[in-house]
Amino acid sequence: MNRDSSSPRDGVSRRGFLKLGFWGATALTLGAGGATLLTGCSGDPGPASGYQHLRERDLELLRPLMAPLLAGGLDAVAGAGPDDALKAFDRLLAGGSEGARGQLFQLLDLLQLGAARWWVTGTWAHFADQDEAQLQRTLAEWSGSDNGFAQLAFKGLTQPLMMAWYVTPDAGLGTGYPGPPLNLAARPE
Repeated sequence: MNRDSSSPRDGVSRRGFLKLGFWGATALTLGAGGATLLTGCSGDPGPASGYQHLRERDLELLRPLMAPLLAGGLDAVAGAGPDDALKAFDRLLAGGSEGARGQLFQLLDLLQLGAARWWVTGTWAHFADQDEAQLQRTLAEWSGSDNGFAQLAFKGLTQPLMMAWYVTPDAGLGTGYPGPPLNLAARPE
């Protein structure tokens, strides 16, 4: 009788055991690699210099979106730039709950991955690698997407960004809003 041959009633063959081991190791490797992509290779580096919450990678992702997203709002304030809008957004985040900030940072982390960015926004290209016309197209396609998650992500990111900018006194005046009415009854005579 040949000892190397096996019949179905003998259990797993040596070859079958090696195949199982190979595919199991492959699955573990891919799972660990995928987890690394989703959680980051290292610990959270903390906020960028001069910010309370936004990280450097968040600034790199969002900075190119500020001018097309605010559609002239930056130009309406003398000397304002994307970093001014990002600082306003950071101040808004300081007033939010830890859970809301955590969800926003999960979305920003997701947008760092090319495949996820394509699924959510419709473009593989990083926002920093797009010119202004491409960014306008990306924002238009993203806002009009049939993907419910993409619409939710667009609104969840852009509405707080715009709100943070337009509640700053200088940017608010650029919209034509004169400010709150004066309370004449409370004025001392």
